[in-house]
Amino acid sequence: MQLKERLKVIYDMIPPCNILSDIGTDHALLPAYALINGKCKKAIASDVKKGPLKSAENTVRQFNLEEKMDLRLGDGLEPISEEEADTIVIAGMGGQLISEILQKSINKAKKANSIIIQPMTRQKVLRVYLWQHGFEILDEALAKEEDKLYQVLKVRYTGMVRKDWKPVNEIVGEKLAEKKDPLLPEWIEREIKKQEKIVAGIKAAKNPDAQLLKSVQNLLKDLKDLLDTL
Repeated sequence: MQLKERLKVIYDMIPPCNILSDIGTDHALLPAYALINGKCKKAIASDVKKGPLKSAENTVRQFNLEEKMDLRLGDGLEPISEEEADTIVIAGMGGQLISEILQKSINKAKKANSIIIQPMTRQKVLRVYLWQHGFEILDEALAKEEDKLYQVLKVRYTGMVRKDWKPVNEIVGEKLAEKKDPLLPEWIEREIKKQEKIVAGIKAAKNPDAQLLKSVQNLLKDLKDLLDTL
């Protein structure tokens, strides 16, 4: 059994655990791989839709995991009870939705030893939510699959609320910069292009917003400075 690069990076960030809960499961491939390789003792694969769970049933049967994996229908963290899973994975969703899932079941999220998060969009929204609600970012990595780049974060609730950060930290995680992730230069280069387009758009407007222009230009400078250190 092989995982594609995105799921492999998520898998690599999962610590050894008793029960792994995969929220919004993708054919249950990730929890199946974790069980087969002994990273967790039991797993729960859940989804809000019946279709993915049907696919998950096939995976469970294919690898004879009926005694080790539970399949559950439900929204977000609702299918699991407090302290049932010591490691939770929430991957393949937008950053806004992930934030809402955590907030809706905040007590369950607080009890997990680690939560592995992989947002598809709105990473900045997710980071700010984590900082403002007492979640510490323990580790980060980038994954590249079919020319797309993905951020993967390992977080844990500590109750320590972060109040200060630079806008560049919302785009480029500090852990990524510290460890000089091999994909980070490409990630930053893509972000620089996005911000350059925004600058051009502001300048082309009839009444350019001077304050917005300055903030984006400052962000652009910080991104370029960070790229120079890699």
